[in-house]
Formats: sequence, structure tokens, C-alpha cells
Amino acid sequence: MAIPDEIRSVKDYVQLPLVYNHWYVAGLVDEFGQEPLAKTLLERSIVFYRTEAGELTALQNRCLHRSFPLSQGFREGDLLVCRYHGIRYTPDGAVARVPCQEHVPDRRLRRYPVRELGPFVFIWMGDPEHPDEGSFPDLPFLADPGYRSMFEGLDIQGSYLLMQENLNDLTHFAYLHKDTLPVGEAFLELPTEVKRTPEGRIWCNRVDANAERAIGALPGSIRERVQGRPAERWDGGMTFSPGVFQGFAPIHVGAVDDPHRETFAQHIVHYLTPETRTSTHYWWSVTNDFALDDDAYYQFMQAVLAAAFREDKWACEHMQTLLDEHQGEYHDLGIQGDRAGMLFRGVMLDWVRAEYVEATQTG
Repeated sequence: MAIPDEIRSVKDYVQLPLVYNHWYVAGLVDEFGQEPLAKTLLERSIVFYRTEAGELTALQNRCLHRSFPLSQGFREGDLLVCRYHGIRYTPDGAVARVPCQEHVPDRRLRRYPVRELGPFVFIWMGDPEHPDEGSFPDLPFLADPGYRSMFEGLDIQGSYLLMQENLNDLTHFAYLHKDTLPVGEAFLELPTEVKRTPEGRIWCNRVDANAERAIGALPGSIRERVQGRPAERWDGGMTFSPGVFQGFAPIHVGAVDDPHRETFAQHIVHYLTPETRTSTHYWWSVTNDFALDDDAYYQFMQAVLAAAFREDKWACEHMQTLLDEHQGEYHDLGIQGDRAGMLFRGVMLDWVRAEYVEATQTG
């Protein structure tokens, strides 16, 4: 497969092949019970169910006999039963019984490794025998009782790469989110840093040292206590993998050399799992380490954030529609705010090369 050195056109970018050797979110923990549930992830149909002990298993959703979807079957103890001819499968995918014969074939379904963390279920879509545990997203706060999370799942009728570019772009806040996150054009003038890390990921950050704006997202009880002190808010993030963007928005109160300097942590993480090349399962979570018992504050922020992230969904779906339905000639205009997104395209190309080109060369 010929992979270009760079991609300048959005239309070409969203045509990149899907990459499987990564961890993606499969859904929320509470979605998965003992009844079989089908999901399409990276153009693969997968059936999920929990054993009687509550262990989650993920198998290819295709009976080995006649390709009947196993999600239409039922659970018998810990076995998954095909509704077509009754072939039983164990939780690790092995054929356990074929009702019309005594011989049990030594065949098994593909089983996908899964891990549960906080409210999310992650799935390894690459080689099931060699999941890369070292590449699992570093998100310990999701399961830490010293933090509180808000989260939601949405479906986007658009490429996950459009959403990745949106997340790497700090300049759209002033306009796309003008009604939900009214930062104004002053946000565009703030000092911004964009760099490629030694690990080969793109990191971006924008610092707002206006104390009033910086503490504006804190609950009233904290704002009153820190009023009048120097403060700054960071807004940025890093694409950890094709399916995980780790954002952050900590608020630092007090001078750098102040022994009483406080940091109010906010982890803003976006999870993007392609359903197909033009449709995406999308979840977001915002996890804070402050005001954990302030239910009114978290209910308010949940509504604000949900509205803002739906605006991102709206934008991506409009772009996908134009890319799909309107074939007239055009050339993308590059602007200064594209820097992080363009650098990330290079990272995506590296991941595609690692999976397709290097595999071909070593196969």
C-alpha cells in the first residue's frame, strides 16, 4: 500500500485506512449485560456479553457455520448459543457443542481483549494474541475516588479523523462554541504552544492569564475564596492514539513561586471509535478533583459541556456531507490555527505506515 509523505487535502485525509493496533472505547460499562449485544467497531461486527460471574467477553459476531449473527442468539449459562442451529460457544470463543453431531470441531471465534476503566470499556482491535498493554491510555483518574467525572456518548455521521482535527484545533472555540463557551476573539490572541513530543505525539496548549476568566469555570464557593489572587487557565491536549484525545484545562491559582499555589485539575478526554470510515462512536468525559459534592455545579456543567460537544458533532457531520455529496473542484485553505492538526496528520500517517507498509515488508 502506497502511503504519501504528507496529506494536505481533507478529502484525501479521511480516506486513510483504519488502524487496528490500538485501544479504542467500545462503550459504557453499564451498556453491557448478560444478554448478547452487537456493536460495529472499525467495520467489524462484535458481540458482547457478560458471564454469570460478570466477566465481559467480546467475540466476532458471526457463527462459524453459516455467518448467522450470534447477537441474535442467547446465553445458556456462560455459553453463547447460535439461534440458527444451536451451536454453542465458550466465552473464549471455542466451539463447545454442535447439537446435530457428536464431534466438536476444534474451531474458535476471534476473541477481542477488553478492559474496563471507570465508566468505559476499552477494546484492543489488533492481534488478539498480542494486545499492547503498554499502549493502554494512561487515565487513572477515571477510577480514582478523589475525582468526579461527567460523561456522555454520541454517534457522529462523519469520519473520526474530522473530529480528531477538530480536537487539535484551538481556534474554533471563539466561533463554533460562541453561544455555549463564549470565550470571544480574545481567546485567539492568547499565547499558544504546539510541539511534537519525544513519543511522537502532538501536544498543544493555550494559556489564559486573565484571572477573572481563568476562575470563571470554578464553582461559586471556590471562586469567592480565590478571588483577587493571580490565576491562569490552560487549555490544550494531546492525541494519545487514533481513538483517544487527552485534553486538559487545569486552573492554577497563585503565583508560580507561591507556596500556597493551588491547582484545580480538569481532565477533558475524547474517545473516538470508527464505526465505519464515515461514521463514528464518540464519547467524552470531563473529570475534576474539586467540589466533588457540589451536585448542582456538576449538573450545570454537564449540560454546558454536552451542548458544546454536540456543536463539534454538528460541524463534523456538515463537513462529511459536503465531502460525500459535492464533488466540485476545490483546494483547502491553510491557516495558522491548523498547525497542530497538520502535525497530527503526520502522526496518523506514521500509524498507518506501521500497520500496513511495515507489515507488508516483514510479512
